[in-house]
Amino acid sequence: MGDRNVVETHAAAREAILAFIAGRNPGLAPGAVTGSTSLVTSDALDSIGVLDLMMELGDRFGFEIEEDAFALAHFESVDALAAFVEAKRVGAQP
Repeated sequence: MGDRNVVETHAAAREAILAFIAGRNPGLAPGAVTGSTSLVTSDALDSIGVLDLMMELGDRFGFEIEEDAFALAHFESVDALAAFVEAKRVGAQP
């Protein structure tokens, strides 16, 4: 059952990230940002957008935003960021 929660957290985080990006970029074509889209090299988010996204993810998934949250590796793709959220969420559960 724990594995199912991890999969659900990853999927929910991925959807939350994609929805956030779509909300920040209303002119973005549907499907322009995918799980493999880099948040480092694409124009999906600016630096303020990254901060806002991390705050929203922390609030939504119940984890503290610490220095490690902003490691470049987490922003290599939407899926990489979702995996980070998943790991933080699993670590935050009692």
